[in-house]
Amino acid sequence: MSLDFNKGGSRYGRTTKRKKTNMILNILIGVVFIFIVVLASSLFFGKNDPATDNENQLATGEQELSETEENEAEQESEEAAPTDEEEAASEEAEESAEKDAEEEKEKEKDKEEDKEKEEESNEADDSETEVSENSDDPNVIKTMTNPGWGPVGTSQSEPHTSVYDEGHVDWNEKLKAVEAATRLKSGDYTLIFLGNGGSEHLSVASIKNKSTGENFKVYLEWVTNKGWKPTKVEQVKSL
Repeated sequence: MSLDFNKGGSRYGRTTKRKKTNMILNILIGVVFIFIVVLASSLFFGKNDPATDNENQLATGEQELSETEENEAEQESEEAAPTDEEEAASEEAEESAEKDAEEEKEKEKDKEEDKEKEEESNEADDSETEVSENSDDPNVIKTMTNPGWGPVGTSQSEPHTSVYDEGHVDWNEKLKAVEAATRLKSGDYTLIFLGNGGSEHLSVASIKNKSTGENFKVYLEWVTNKGWKPTKVEQVKSL
């Protein structure tokens, strides 16, 4: 009896031990399977994770935007940079402007010099002008003569013929002599009369100063090949 009992017990122990071993193996296989499933899920869902995709897309978009901005900045810089032709045209325009400014300065300088010369000439004329207030003619206020008055020049040839047609070269040269003696410009006076002064080579002009209302008679004499010359200016009460 004891021998059979021992044999039975030994068989029961081996059966129990085998069950435990199988259970442990099944557990290990289950753990490995779960690990494989988790790993596969992680890999699969990690690739298709929306958050990850959004982050990747955002990073890509930012990179593309940065590259676009850089390209636009480079393009704007290239467009803003003047070409050789534009630089040449700009330099030429600057040189032309500087040249025009210099020419304008020269003109202004010449005008100032001419004005100074005219003033000096007028002062010299004033110092040489002789004024007489004694006249037998009651209409004459004063008489002025100046040894510095000379012929105004002429473009006419000899023999000279005095002409009293308005606009004729001889007419214009007579008025030039009148203006030289009175120092009045054409717009400063009204011509009342211009005619013969007693002979072919003598003329007389009657004018009124527009600004002062003063009346003058200017006597002229023709100088051969040199033109009309003022000889006397009378300020008169009436014309």
